[in-house]
Amino acid sequence: MKTLINPLLWKSLLLCLGTALSIPGYAQTRLLTLNQTVEMALSNSNALKLKRGSVDLAINKYNQAKDQALPIGSVSGAFSHTENVANHIKLGSLDWVLPKRAESYVGNASLNETIFNGFKLKYARQSTLLLSEIAKTNVTLTEDEVIYTAVQMYFDLYKISQSQKIVQQNLTAVDNLIQQAEQFYRHGIVTKNDVLRFKLQRSGIEITASDLEANRKIVCYNMNVLLGLPDSLDLQTDSVLLKEETPFSLEQYLDMAFSQRKELEQNTLQSKVHDFSFKALKADELPKLSVGAGMGYNHAGSTFIPSNGTFIAPFSLGATVSWDFSTLWTNKNKLSEIQINQRQTSIEKNIWADKIRTEVNQAYQLYIRSLNKVNLLHSSIEEATENDRMQADRYKNNVTTVTDRIDADAKLYQALTDLEIARADASMAWYNLLKVSGKISTITQ
Repeated sequence: MKTLINPLLWKSLLLCLGTALSIPGYAQTRLLTLNQTVEMALSNSNALKLKRGSVDLAINKYNQAKDQALPIGSVSGAFSHTENVANHIKLGSLDWVLPKRAESYVGNASLNETIFNGFKLKYARQSTLLLSEIAKTNVTLTEDEVIYTAVQMYFDLYKISQSQKIVQQNLTAVDNLIQQAEQFYRHGIVTKNDVLRFKLQRSGIEITASDLEANRKIVCYNMNVLLGLPDSLDLQTDSVLLKEETPFSLEQYLDMAFSQRKELEQNTLQSKVHDFSFKALKADELPKLSVGAGMGYNHAGSTFIPSNGTFIAPFSLGATVSWDFSTLWTNKNKLSEIQINQRQTSIEKNIWADKIRTEVNQAYQLYIRSLNKVNLLHSSIEEATENDRMQADRYKNNVTTVTDRIDADAKLYQALTDLEIARADASMAWYNLLKVSGKISTITQ
């Protein structure tokens, strides 16, 4: 006997499911902290994965350079079988009859070791080790860019969220003004135009809210791509400890930058690579010494394991000294090329030094300006709040125009919005100062 489920129960279940799915962001909203955003961006970045692959490749090149110092050995063996179709040779007194067939076995084994090659292999190992260090600095530079991009997107979303909260507060305040104006209109205190002006103000705020929501969706989508999250996921920012602290002196940030910036470290490493390349070419002009040992085996006969006296097995041991003295003139222009590269690397260091000074100074001044702007906006909010209160009282007493009332309300909420954006911008200026100082990676520590 089948048990039938009450149709009303089915409808209730479907209604609950539909209601849950209709709730905005249901099962698709995620709250992220700043550190979580940075960590996810670092783990998901394909550019960073590519740079890390370059490090593995550079380390492999270094291991290959080390392998070149190992002995070279080889073993070979050969077997041949001969059928003599015409095996009788008769020339004058020579009457020579060869066997109808013949077999032979030949084997060789050798081992060679380079004793001295002007330290060329040593310089090659050191050069490839430096190149692997350069590859690691590229990873760090890419990490800094990923961190800054993640921080920037996070604060973009934070600014939009804070603006939306203020816009919602503004809508609530305007709704109260509309209700008040309609009440005044019914008592003949204000005109119908006043009510329409407040409603027009509300329409403008709704347009702003719509624009903010569109921008929020764009930022959320871009963050989902950056963090490797589903495209439709709705992201929300957690409370942020905004950076509004007094910084160190400009000189201290410059000192940090010159000691921490990876571009300068790369330049130093590249200069050392040129030095070792120069030494390797000079080493190429020196004589080389190598030693080797070898053993051979030769046997002509049909048996694979011969008896005594039917095979020879020579063993050799020797040393070789060689000198390609043509390198004394063929390497001349190669050495000049390396010296030119060394001079260019030195010039690039000066360029980077100038760039770092200007970047740090600009970031420092922008952060100071951001702090000053935040302080000024705090004062402007107090003034706008007082002005809004005065205009509200005057409007109630019918001694001011609706234009002044709307203007006071708009200025107050614009000041509130400007303050939240300025505080977020000050934090971004702080992180930019850390970035150009080579210290942005410390925010996750």
